[in-house]
Amino acid sequence: MTRPNPSFDLTVEDVDLIETALCQSREILSQRHLSYEHCAHIEGGASQEKAVRTGETLGRIQDLLGRLKSQKSAGSPAAALS
Repeated sequence: MTRPNPSFDLTVEDVDLIETALCQSREILSQRHLSYEHCAHIEGGASQEKAVRTGETLGRIQDLLGRLKSQKSAGSPAAALS
């Protein structure tokens, strides 16, 4: 089994692109989540499971966006002056 590389070589621009992609994914999944919840309310079953999984993914994306924002602000010159 391979081990993950603990050292990343990402630029600020790379992180910005990742953040933008995550925000776009969050918007798409939010719409799907609403749709799944609506269908689950009417039909139940598979739509309810999709709503749960989509909600979990949205939570993970939101958590990751928060951590990215925290790391970006922690490394900024203004944070160093505080």
